[in-house]
Amino acid sequence: MAGGFTEKERVEIRQRLLNSGYELSTEIGIKKMTIAMIAKNTEVAVGTFYNFFASKEEYVVAMIRDTEVKFEKEMALHFSKDGTIALKQFLKIFRENLKPENNFLLRLRLYDWVWLKSHISDRAYLNTANDLKKYEFMFTKIKGIRRDAEPGVVVNFIKSIYALYQNRDTLFEESLQTNVDLIFDALYRYLKEDNKK
Repeated sequence: MAGGFTEKERVEIRQRLLNSGYELSTEIGIKKMTIAMIAKNTEVAVGTFYNFFASKEEYVVAMIRDTEVKFEKEMALHFSKDGTIALKQFLKIFRENLKPENNFLLRLRLYDWVWLKSHISDRAYLNTANDLKKYEFMFTKIKGIRRDAEPGVVVNFIKSIYALYQNRDTLFEESLQTNVDLIFDALYRYLKEDNKK
């Protein structure tokens, strides 16, 4: 057992480390965040950090994955017995996930996204082909979606939300919520089944 921790302690410390990253990434950003800061904020030794993550990059990938898992678990609670979900319900849950308070990636600034793109070697993230696969898979689970909907259009809608938040310093930040709501309205109109060409 690495670090001499029980499995229960490992789970708890790992989550505390991730929570520290969410907090620090909001306060100072991922680019400026150091392993020493993460350890100090979590009240563990730097060596303890390395019992869980080999690098800052691996740690950030774990933060992204942790955020995704929380969303996936929330979504799974709303699937019907046949493993599907209604379009409106899907978008409602997805919308909740795309609020800054629920998704640390929306709290990042543009310079942090530049850091992510240059440091994350895990191609499961920040990868357009992978994004398309995720949405193509989700399309099979959503009831009431038009058959000719293009996953690339949906991915672009979602990425436009991230782009708004990344550039919030140059926008009217108090209006971002309304902009995001309008994007979701447009996404619903695009995806709904009675909107067939």
